[in-house]
Amino acid sequence: MIINGREVKEKLLKGIDIVANTVKPTLGPQAKTVILQGNPPVIINDGVTITKYISDEDPYIQMGIQMVQNLASKAQEGSGDGTTTACILAQALCHNMLDAPEMNAHQFNTLIEELKVSMVKGLDSEAKAVEDDDILNIATIAANNDSYLGGLIEKAIDEVGRDGIITVEESKTHNTEIIIRKGLEIDEGYLSHLMANSEDGKTTYANPLIFCSNLNIRNFNEILPMMELAANKKQPLVVFCKGMDGNALNNVVMNLLQKTIEIVVITAPNFGDAQLDELADIVSIVGGRLYTDESKDDPTMITLEQLGTCETIEVSKETTVIVGGISAEERIGVLKGTYESCTDEYDRLRLKKRISRLSGGVATIKVGASSSMEMREKKERLDDALNATKAALEEGIIVGGGLTLPYVAKRIVKSLKNANWFELSMYEPLKVLQENSGIAKPALSFGKKNIGFNALTGNTQNLKLAGVYDPVKVTKNSFLAAMSIAQLFYSTDVAVLLPEE
Repeated sequence: MIINGREVKEKLLKGIDIVANTVKPTLGPQAKTVILQGNPPVIINDGVTITKYISDEDPYIQMGIQMVQNLASKAQEGSGDGTTTACILAQALCHNMLDAPEMNAHQFNTLIEELKVSMVKGLDSEAKAVEDDDILNIATIAANNDSYLGGLIEKAIDEVGRDGIITVEESKTHNTEIIIRKGLEIDEGYLSHLMANSEDGKTTYANPLIFCSNLNIRNFNEILPMMELAANKKQPLVVFCKGMDGNALNNVVMNLLQKTIEIVVITAPNFGDAQLDELADIVSIVGGRLYTDESKDDPTMITLEQLGTCETIEVSKETTVIVGGISAEERIGVLKGTYESCTDEYDRLRLKKRISRLSGGVATIKVGASSSMEMREKKERLDDALNATKAALEEGIIVGGGLTLPYVAKRIVKSLKNANWFELSMYEPLKVLQENSGIAKPALSFGKKNIGFNALTGNTQNLKLAGVYDPVKVTKNSFLAAMSIAQLFYSTDVAVLLPEE
């Protein structure tokens, strides 16, 4: 079955509306929660999780729902937060562009690209660096104004530094606490998404056996002996290698899916001599032996003593976090000596980064709760707040309360034709914040710069002085994700259903 023209957009828009209207109540300090079917039910206000549960019987409406589900995932991947804002912006853009002056596809795409570039530049120009005194406010706001959770994040950052590793785990008690352990973060993730063992697309193992190498594993027989060692010890296996050929990888995945072993394969970080250096850093944390291609090491001769271990390892598509290894003080001492004698500026910077990573350790916030429902909601909220705070530290902050988006839009639209619909759309998060605070008729007019509605207090005030900030990285990612959906929505003119088998 095929539909086209206005009918396509109406169907897609219904799907977009369903998702956006479902997550709208979760925005801001006066946010409400959403209950999701389950046993027990899940009570949550995390936008990306909520969107995954939404569906509709109408396949065309479902296409609109899936567009926003994809948008939410992209926003989450980009900055770890801001999915609700992205959904709200996408809905407003799609509605308002239907009333925009008619443009051909080329004109529209040109306008969209110009708007994206101008908005990102404008948001960056409004950003300021995060001071130490700002961290508590940023974390608290991101945690739906939970000052206790915000305080935990601030304390964790204070313990391990701005570049340190902070993870969130469930506690087996009612208490929430921070534990500092040895650890390391690596900018590489698993080779196959099939290795993920949780809903959030991550792989988490306790007390794994770890094989470290820069070998390119070409044959399944090369990895089989270490897999047998791990299976006999009933421990998960973590494999660092330069690469793994398709046949070997397929066999590994098949064994994983058949549950004969728990295993994750990770690309060795960096390349060349730098790769060997980083692998040596990993070995200094996990123990064991480094297998190298340069030494013609044979992985089939591996022994149990040559495998490393740690308390836990968490692997995503892009990163790996090792927690609770052995002391790397000896390794740090060697690197410090090399740093002192090094004259090359690039090498000195790289050495400084490696020393910092090995010295920082890992702060783990263990979340306690009275029930599984409370645990999930609290952990999701803490995860989002932590991601938002990290994003703020990375690229800075802008005045929050939904104020900066329309402020920047108003400025750039002055020089553009056929873009008033865009400016109107940028007010939507501000409008939703006010509606969630109980204001029936939101006030969307501007007075002085930084003067806006404080959703926590219900007052109109200087939001900058009040410490109401948003991470600029989160805002940009939300905006760009929404714009991509709007662009697809505008250009879509035909929808086709696949024939039933």
